[in-house]
Amino acid sequence: MKSNFILLALLIILFSCKEEDKVLDENVLADYLAINEGLERADLVACSGGRMEGLLESEEFPTDVFFYPIEGATEFRYFEADNIADSMNFSKYVAKELKDEPIFNGYLWKFNNTPFEGEKMGVVTYKTNGKIHVCTPIRHKTNVKPTEINNSLGNVIENGITPSFEWNDGEIKENVIYFQIISDTLGNLISGTYTIEKQFTFYDVSNVVFNITDPNTNPKLEPNKDYKFTLMGVSEDNWVNLLIEKNFRTN
Repeated sequence: MKSNFILLALLIILFSCKEEDKVLDENVLADYLAINEGLERADLVACSGGRMEGLLESEEFPTDVFFYPIEGATEFRYFEADNIADSMNFSKYVAKELKDEPIFNGYLWKFNNTPFEGEKMGVVTYKTNGKIHVCTPIRHKTNVKPTEINNSLGNVIENGITPSFEWNDGEIKENVIYFQIISDTLGNLISGTYTIEKQFTFYDVSNVVFNITDPNTNPKLEPNKDYKFTLMGVSEDNWVNLLIEKNFRTN
């Protein structure tokens, strides 16, 4: 009996030593979060869209992973899991080095994802002062439900410098939220808003559920100028099912 207790004690000590000796790998999402456990966990807004010929005319990078970096965001990182069944198992997400770049004068950022087979899961992270931000896992469907680009589904209703925008869902009717961007001809973002309704009036935020427009600005359009309306219809798993782009002119 005494020898059994000794053996058990030795096994416990051995197991404890192995646990203490475990080296965390910052390229595995679960380990990366453990390394940064001293930081407060916070949310991050992200989604992705793509098709084989490229969402934004780039066959080399058919999938774009969009995210909203709040002020002070640094250390942008992207992790990917091979199986959708592992969507919430952060130990299966491995860091992937991708080209990243700002869009809409830096209000948004995107990773340019390289081709892959089937479906993948993706997670974006970044840091701000005292916090580590982690997005809800994104299900990349480039190969099974490519993003539909259909500008005819959008309509611009002219009304001086307060135009309205309406749209319909495309072939994939799984959208739960819609992201609207109004930009100038140089691609500078003037307003960025989310609604659950299929309409938005500039700059009426009464039906806006999330707003990335700079709160320190008073966004407005000028008469007789050209602008661009961009719409993304996004599903619950953060996939862009629909992309609409419409040029318009104020009056």
